[in-house]
Amino acid sequence: MTDHLTALTGAAALVGPQLEPVNDAVVLIENSHIAAVGPASEVRIPNSAHTVDASNHTLLPGFIDAHVHIGFYEPKQVLRGGVTSVRDLGWPEKRIWPLVDASRSTGFEGPTILAAGPMLTVAGGYPTRAGWAPPGTGRVLSSAEDAGPAVAKLAEAGACIIKVALNPAVGPTLDAALLRSIVDAAHERHLKVTGHTFGLEELHKALDAGMDELAHMLMSPESIPEDTIARMVHQGMAVVPTLAIFSGRGRRIAIENLRRFFEHGGRVIYGTDLGNQGPAPGIDKGEVAGMAEAGMAAGDIIRSATVDSAEWLGLERVGSLKQGMDADVVAVRGSALDDYRALTRVDMVWRKGRRAR
Repeated sequence: MTDHLTALTGAAALVGPQLEPVNDAVVLIENSHIAAVGPASEVRIPNSAHTVDASNHTLLPGFIDAHVHIGFYEPKQVLRGGVTSVRDLGWPEKRIWPLVDASRSTGFEGPTILAAGPMLTVAGGYPTRAGWAPPGTGRVLSSAEDAGPAVAKLAEAGACIIKVALNPAVGPTLDAALLRSIVDAAHERHLKVTGHTFGLEELHKALDAGMDELAHMLMSPESIPEDTIARMVHQGMAVVPTLAIFSGRGRRIAIENLRRFFEHGGRVIYGTDLGNQGPAPGIDKGEVAGMAEAGMAAGDIIRSATVDSAEWLGLERVGSLKQGMDADVVAVRGSALDDYRALTRVDMVWRKGRRAR
């Protein structure tokens, strides 16, 4: 096979796991991976390389959206918007696993897809009656004895995480014993547990059970007490904010909760809830604006969607512009570290070395 070489030149680039800014950088793509990256003075461009002038742009690792429902959109739309990897957090098994498998191909016209499969819930609980959710988006459990087999089946199907529903505003929720059994069964298989969580009582239940992640910032319009914020951070709970789906007073409260969580040193992982409501495919204006309003600098936002997200999701070949990594690269117009709004000015996208935009 003849090597296909592409050299991205003239841009600033955020390089390596530290997202080190390098001006007048070269990113050399060989087939599906990054062959070299660094200052133009240090990276030799082979004569056979196709050169792309990326002047006046910042080159970033492709964004990872850790909360989507990919079935609502053409995957191509998501990829063209600068999101090169996604984690689907709730979709019927017969529909999501074929997409996950297809996305592993270099030629797939969409982001790389990870998935939770259906959410674990109880009879009448979320999302079994949600208008947006196709049949099979939730899997009903009856008792703690159901937890182990349910988790095992999802793990064997390829689930990257287990998602639970804790939303008493729309129906019954998993009781403490059942939730704890799910968490224990997931952890035995080295899987994390994320939760759609409404209400402080449900948040405390989740913390008691050892749940690893909030799939949204707390869904109810309640300020999280300082001691609870501190406990979330102490226990290592991550938050996927999905600020794009909140509005009005609820958005203001969610942003304030995120601000205090971040100030306490909490782990924030970029995610939008694409597909359910609100966000458009790609790097979302409302999401990054909300994160900025919560006190996250542009570099913090980028890190939450690249380096930190890749680490949290266990993705070893994406998340940074580094030799040997998959060539998931996004070019945004302007200086992304100086202005978070540049993150949504996506002009060029490559996934596994293949140009999508």
